[in-house]
Amino acid sequence: MPSSSLQQAFTQLMQSAPSALFPKARRLYLNKFPLDGRDSTSTLRLYVANEQVEEQIETASDNATHRIAVLTIRPLKLALVHWLKAEPASDAAVEDYFRSRWQLDAPALEPQAEAWFREGGHQSLFTAPEGLIWERRSSLPVT
Repeated sequence: MPSSSLQQAFTQLMQSAPSALFPKARRLYLNKFPLDGRDSTSTLRLYVANEQVEEQIETASDNATHRIAVLTIRPLKLALVHWLKAEPASDAAVEDYFRSRWQLDAPALEPQAEAWFREGGHQSLFTAPEGLIWERRSSLPVT
């Protein structure tokens, strides 16, 4: 289960990210801006590395002719980046970061050989916490 601070950060990032209709622009945005916020000065930063996007059309329960478009986004993998450093952060730094910033225990990390986007620093991937999700519902015009 994600912490409330992580869910809030994910929601804020999704609200400002380009639409899933523009995958290249969206990927660039997610590679550039961490969940920590645009102005983060932390040496550890958290990014959305891989996401699942689902779109569906539902019939509104109150009106059979009214339809709702539902966009659901779940991060599958998050990347912990040791900003501008070639080596991973110490275990103590990782534990402190997750506890103090996200109120979470440090997850099992999978160190990656390649640096984060544009040599941003060493990256380690991990599975996103269960339940971290963003959903947007929009009414569709009646045809």
